[in-house]
Amino acid sequence: MGMDIKDVIANRQEAERKERIERILNAGKKLFLEKGYLGATMRDIALEAELSTGAIYVYFKGKDEIYGRVCEEAFHILMEMLEEARKSDGDSLKRLEAIARAYVRFYIDYKDYFDILSFNDLGFKRAGISEELLASLEKLSFKAVSIVNDTVLEGIGEGLIFGNVDSWELSVALWAGIEGLIFIHMRGYFDNYGLDLNDLFNTELRLIFYGIIPR
Repeated sequence: MGMDIKDVIANRQEAERKERIERILNAGKKLFLEKGYLGATMRDIALEAELSTGAIYVYFKGKDEIYGRVCEEAFHILMEMLEEARKSDGDSLKRLEAIARAYVRFYIDYKDYFDILSFNDLGFKRAGISEELLASLEKLSFKAVSIVNDTVLEGIGEGLIFGNVDSWELSVALWAGIEGLIFIHMRGYFDNYGLDLNDLFNTELRLIFYGIIPR
C-alpha cells in the first residue's frame, strides 16, 4: 500500500525544513568566521543562505540562537573526540595524554569550529550574547573540562598522580596549557622559530607529567 498523500507532503516539508536549517547554519558559520559574532547580521546570514530575513526568523529567534546551534555542533564533535580518548587503552596518564591530543586534533581537523568557539579571543561573556546562551555554552565547556578532571581523579586513585593536588586546578591548568599552545600557533609565532606544534605539545606534556607524577 502506498504512502498517504498527506504523509508525502509532510515528509517533503520536513526535508525542506531540515535543508533550510542546514543552509542557515552553514551561512552563519561562514559569516561568524569572516565577520565575527558581532559583525555578522541576520540580513547577512539571510543573503548568504539565499533566503529572506523573514524566512530565517521562522526557524531561529535571532543571531544568538544560530550562533548557539553552531557552537553546540562544535562542542558535540569535541565531546565525541574527548570521550573516545577517555576510553582509550592504558592507565589514566595515557588517557590524559590521549585527551590532550584529541583537543589538539580538534583544532587541526575542525579549525573553523575551533575559531568560532574562541571568536576573536573575546570570550563568551564579552561578546554581547544573551545570558541564556552564555549559560548553555559555559555548561558545555564545563563538561569538556570535566572529562579531564574525571581522568585526573582516576590517576590520583591509581597512585599515578600526586594525591595532594586539587583535581580541578590541575585539570584547568592542563587544559589552559594546551589551549595556550594552540592560540600561539594560531598567531604564527612558532613559524618564527621553526618550531612544530606537535613537538612543543610533547614537550609540554612531559613537563606537566614530570610535575604531577610521584617519584
